[in-house]
Amino acid sequence: MTIATGHEREELEAFLTGRELLDINFPVGPFGTKEAPAVIKSYYEKRIVGCPGGEGEDEHDVVWFWLEKGKPHECPVCSQHFVLEVVGPGGPPDGHGDDDH
Repeated sequence: MTIATGHEREELEAFLTGRELLDINFPVGPFGTKEAPAVIKSYYEKRIVGCPGGEGEDEHDVVWFWLEKGKPHECPVCSQHFVLEVVGPGGPPDGHGDDDH
């Protein structure tokens, strides 16, 4: 195995054993509704998500947005609903806190 540490090492070990560590790269599933939103997994407490709309005639150009833990999001084009599920240690994706300096 190549030299790797932290999350990269965990991903490589999972790949070598034939399993997907987080299964978050290309989420698929039913159209998200307000009652049953599409659950998007993330290693961090927020993630950029692209909504392509529904199937067939309900497809639209991809709308990109930040999805944050505890803040459900509704696509402004197709009204699909999304929520974020943190499956890692959480924290901000840039590795910094919310402090202003």
